[in-house]
Amino acid sequence: MIIYKLYLFLFALKTATCSCNYEHKTSFFEKSRINISKTGKFPVCIGENSGLSKAWQDGFYWTHNDSGGNPELYMVNAEGLMFDTLDVPGAINVDWEDLAKDNKGNIYIGDFGNNSNRRKDLTIYKRNYYGVEKIKFKYADQTPADSSNLIFDCEAFFWKNDSLYLFTKSWNKGKKLTKLYVLPDSPGEYEVLPIAQTYFKSQVTGADISPDGSKFALITYGKLMIYNIIDGQINFKSPQKCIKIGKNQTEAVVFENDHKIIFSNEQRKIFSIEI
Repeated sequence: MIIYKLYLFLFALKTATCSCNYEHKTSFFEKSRINISKTGKFPVCIGENSGLSKAWQDGFYWTHNDSGGNPELYMVNAEGLMFDTLDVPGAINVDWEDLAKDNKGNIYIGDFGNNSNRRKDLTIYKRNYYGVEKIKFKYADQTPADSSNLIFDCEAFFWKNDSLYLFTKSWNKGKKLTKLYVLPDSPGEYEVLPIAQTYFKSQVTGADISPDGSKFALITYGKLMIYNIIDGQINFKSPQKCIKIGKNQTEAVVFENDHKIIFSNEQRKIFSIEI
């Protein structure tokens, strides 16, 4: 217990003292200082939340627990009050990491956490009115020779125009490689190759796209990166802002509207920020 508390303290110290200097120098992000408001805290039953998406009404969100949790989603507001539970029939929470939602109300649940880079069952569950469909995939650029190259984890994705955009998380030491993959939003089995890649100083743990489709956000341990979307193309070519947020183990992010972002950490705290 003492060792775990020490780990949490050192992790909190690391995120609190992080900066956007690396991203500013290498990717030309504008460093921004923006006020962050704590809005609430999840109940104890949502003890390790790892994803957020908008629910049916403004001001309400779906979230879930991380690996090993029940196969269900929880509807909450920004204060952390829970209003509903949504089952995901036939699903198993091996390592749920993020949520996405399309313009028809379908919810996508990313069961693609892959810390050891050994999983063969990477799955995105598509939850709709009629039930649950499965989108299965594997990384076509991962080979047995990559067993010690830990770059095939994923904790972040969003939906746009019938496609799912996945951003990987690296466990290698030093600068962190993030690859961008694209999947169809239809059930099936796919092999995917990266369409772009970039480096950050910390690991990407969540993603979302603005309602107007003009920008997307990536959250890491301690930072929030905002990219512009030019001509509808999702890539890393138009970095906008890097915002230092600290706040411990931040792993979930969602746009409330085109200018307001809600994010949370695994210590159950919920925050809002105007960008």
